[in-house]
Amino acid sequence: MMGQRQREQVQRGCAVGTVVLLAWLCRVLPLEGLPSGLQEACGILRSLLYLSLFAGWGISLYNRTVHPQVRRLLLNVDLLMLFWILVRTLRFQLNTPPEIDRMLWYLYYAPMLGIPVLCVQLVLTVDRSERYRLSAWARMLWLPSAVLLELVLTNDLHRQVFRLQQPWNEKYQYGWLFGLVVGWIVICILLAFGIIAHKSRNPRILRRLPLPAIPMVLLGVYAVLYSFHFPLIKQFLGDMTIVHCLMTAASLEGGLRCGLIQSNTGYEELLRVTSLAVQLVDRQGNVYCCSENGRMVDRRELQAAMHGTVRLDEHTLLRSAPVQGGYVMWQTDITELVENMERLKENRTELAERNYLEQQNYEVERKINALREKNRLYDLLQRQLAPQIIRMDQLLTRYRAAPEADKRQLLGQVAVLGAYLKRGANLMFLTQQHRYVPSAELRYALEESISSLELAGVECAMEVSQGVRLPAEAAAACYSRFESVVEGALGQLDALFVRAIWKDQRLNLYLSVETGADLKASCPAAVQEAPGSWVLNDHFEGGAPECGTN
Repeated sequence: MMGQRQREQVQRGCAVGTVVLLAWLCRVLPLEGLPSGLQEACGILRSLLYLSLFAGWGISLYNRTVHPQVRRLLLNVDLLMLFWILVRTLRFQLNTPPEIDRMLWYLYYAPMLGIPVLCVQLVLTVDRSERYRLSAWARMLWLPSAVLLELVLTNDLHRQVFRLQQPWNEKYQYGWLFGLVVGWIVICILLAFGIIAHKSRNPRILRRLPLPAIPMVLLGVYAVLYSFHFPLIKQFLGDMTIVHCLMTAASLEGGLRCGLIQSNTGYEELLRVTSLAVQLVDRQGNVYCCSENGRMVDRRELQAAMHGTVRLDEHTLLRSAPVQGGYVMWQTDITELVENMERLKENRTELAERNYLEQQNYEVERKINALREKNRLYDLLQRQLAPQIIRMDQLLTRYRAAPEADKRQLLGQVAVLGAYLKRGANLMFLTQQHRYVPSAELRYALEESISSLELAGVECAMEVSQGVRLPAEAAAACYSRFESVVEGALGQLDALFVRAIWKDQRLNLYLSVETGADLKASCPAAVQEAPGSWVLNDHFEGGAPECGTN
C-alpha cells in the first residue's frame, strides 16, 4: 500500500511537471515564422494549461485540508491566482485599447497585494481550533492592501506608482508609491514566516521550514533580477505572473508537505504503527489502505458493514463510519466480553444456590467496605484539592461583582481551576488503583487545562509522549507541578509551552512561561531567563513534587 501511495504522488508530480513544461515551451519556442492564428492558439493553450493546473490544485487543496478556515484561506489564494492568470490572458490574447490594457495591467496588483495578506492570516490560523476567529489586527491587514490597490488603479490620475510614457507602451519608471507597494508585500511575507517560525517550536517541523521558505527566496531573487531587466530572466522566465503563482503555490505546498499546515494525508504511516485493526475502503468496498493487524475481510462483508455492524466470527465484530470518499472499517475483539458473559452465567447459577443469610452478610460487608473507601477518598480529595476549591470560590465571588469586561478572564481562570479539580482528581484515583497509567491520561489532563487557559486568552502549546505507560505517581506529580506554575501566574499569564517526555526511565517536564508574575513564590525551581520569561526543568520518578499546587 505504501508503494502504491508513493507511485500516485510521483505520477501527480510528473503530471504537474509535464503541464508546466508544455506551457513553458509554448512561450519560449520561436513562433515568428508561423501563422498568426497558430501563435494565438499557442498562447491560448498555454493559458488553459495554467488555468487547469491551478484549478486542479484548488480541488486538491479542498480534499486534503482538514481545518475549514485554513481550507477557505488556501482556496482564496488559489482563486486570486486564477484571477491573475485570467486577467493576464485577457490582456495578451485580446486586442484591447491602451486604456483597457493599462487597467488590466493595474489589476495584477489585486492578487499581488491580496495573497500576502491571506498568507499571514493562514499562518495565524493553522494551529488553532476550528472555532478560532481572526483577531481585529489580522483583519485590519486588508486596509493597507486596499489603499495601495486603490492608488495603483488610480495611477493615471497621480502617476506616483508608475511614470508612464505617452503613448502607452511597456517602458516606464517606478514612482515613490511603488516602493510602498513592494515594501508592504515584503512585510507581509516576512511577517508570515516570522509567525510560522515562532510557532514551530517542534524541532522536527522546524528542520522542514526551508521547504516552504526556499520557493519564496527564489521568488525574491527572481523579482530583483526581473526588476533590473536581467536578459536571461526576460528570455526564459519573462512571465512574472506565472512565476509568482508557481512559487507561491510551491511554498504553500511545501507547508502542507512538512506538516506546518494540517492536511488530510499520512493514513498509511498512521495505520502502519497502530495496534488497531483498521481499513479504509471506497464506497464499492475496495480496500484503499489497511493496518497490519486483524483478519482479512471479504468484500461482501465490507459492503454489509457499510449499513451496520457485522459479526465476522464468535469473537470479532466489524464496524464502520463514513468518511469522505468511502468508509473507515475497524474490527472489535469481543473475546473478553464473551468470556465475561459466560462467567456471569456460571456465577449466577452458583449464587442462586447460596442461602439467603450468606448473601445478606456479604452485601452488608461490601457496603461497609465501599463506604470506608469512599470516605477515605473523599478525605484525600479534600486535603489535596482544598486550595483550588477555595480559590475557585473566591474567583466566583469576584465574577459576580466584576464588570462585564473582566468576566471572560475570570471565567477562564475558574475553568483552569475546574479542569485541574476534574483531571487532578482522576489522576489521584488512578494512582490509588494502578501503578502505571497510559501517557494519554496525562495528555488528556494537560489538554483540558490548556483549553481552559486559551479561554482565558493565554497562548498555549504542548508536547506529550504518546504510546507509553507512565508511573501513576509521576504523572500525578507532573500535572501537579504544571498546575502550581499555572496558578502562580494566573491572571498575569500571556503564553505557556509545556513538554512532558518519558526519557531515561523518568518523566521529564519542561515549562516555558511568559508572565509578569514572580513564579518563585509558587515554585522555587522556576528560573527567570528574562523579564517576563520563566522556564522550569524537572523530572519525576514516582514521588511527590517539591512545590505545592497553590
